[in-house]
Amino acid sequence: MSRPVHPEPTKFLRVSWEDVEEACLKISEAIIESGLRIDVIVGVLRGGWIPARLLSDYLGVDVMGALEVKFYRGIGETGERPTITQPLILDIRDKNILVVDDVADTGKTLNVAVSFLSLYGPRRIATATLYLKPWSIVRPDFYAYKTDAWIIFPWDKAETYEELVYRKGMSVEHLAEVVGESVERVRRLIRARRMHSKA
Repeated sequence: MSRPVHPEPTKFLRVSWEDVEEACLKISEAIIESGLRIDVIVGVLRGGWIPARLLSDYLGVDVMGALEVKFYRGIGETGERPTITQPLILDIRDKNILVVDDVADTGKTLNVAVSFLSLYGPRRIATATLYLKPWSIVRPDFYAYKTDAWIIFPWDKAETYEELVYRKGMSVEHLAEVVGESVERVRRLIRARRMHSKA
């Protein structure tokens, strides 16, 4: 299998909380339309946890679990193999599982999550992501949107901004213009992240 093309990010998509809610609602409606009854929702930490919780609310599925798969090293950089750093501590035998992440980028994270969870004996594993990248080797069963942009979610803004400025060399002013936030807010987010990590 050839490695997916994972281009250096040149365009960015800033996602609002309202966008996240709409994406989760679209996915919920698609799941209902498919006739699939979900017993357990598993959120892939960290990015998939908030969408998983929203889907739990929208679908009325009370049983949730978490699975942590470490993958990204930075913007436009991926690790060779994702590793499971927090296994599922929930009985999913003979249950219909929905695995949720924020984005299917290379697709490796979903592959690892599904392979790992299949060892627990579920009846069926379905996957859902808010966004799908065109180069992903995995197409989730459910997704809301496709994009080739680097996505800036509300839950990883400070991390992304810090990397763009300190690792990619983008000026704070240019970053603020790109993401549509004030220069002061971008500075505050980066400052908070850097100050705490040095404490």
